[in-house]
Amino acid sequence: MSIYLVIATAAAAAILGDNGGYWIGRKGGLAFVRRYGRFVHLDEAKIGRAHDFFQKYGSKTVFIGRFIAILRTWAALLAGVGEMKYSTFMLFNITGGITWAIIFGTLGHAFGRNLPKLEHYLREVSFVVTLLVVLAVSLVLSAHWIRKRPGQLSGRVLYFILGLVIVLAVLWLYGGVIEAAIHHNHITRFDLIWGF
Repeated sequence: MSIYLVIATAAAAAILGDNGGYWIGRKGGLAFVRRYGRFVHLDEAKIGRAHDFFQKYGSKTVFIGRFIAILRTWAALLAGVGEMKYSTFMLFNITGGITWAIIFGTLGHAFGRNLPKLEHYLREVSFVVTLLVVLAVSLVLSAHWIRKRPGQLSGRVLYFILGLVIVLAVLWLYGGVIEAAIHHNHITRFDLIWGF
């Protein structure tokens, strides 16, 4: 099968799929959120902030979201709910879809038989990026919450959260090294040869 055909098919499917997600969010998602959002504390103010977010950062979210597992699934739908301008959405949907298809199609073609190994590493990288995004948003929201309530909590809570995050990151990295050593990953051969 031609790599060009694979890339073209992947790009077309990604663009069409996100286009469908956008219109589902635009036509039905906003009404759904307005009707049932109160059960998860989504009021008109929060919907307005989501709308403002997609007006300001929607293009980056749609493009970068293509490369992050969880965001890839929801970015187009949320862009529709946030009433992002359709022409802007399509521009970044098309550029993101084509870029994504070229990068991952080329990597898949280049790695050939080692595709399962590539998928493993990409899944780990995607997980780490998602974790870092969630962590950054959590820290920003925590800092904002603490600034709004200066008498209720001290800055120690923020330092505790930051310390906890650093400890979890170090443990995650250590677990990855141990897993690689147990499975005799080719990356650890250097360590075993040199006695590190």
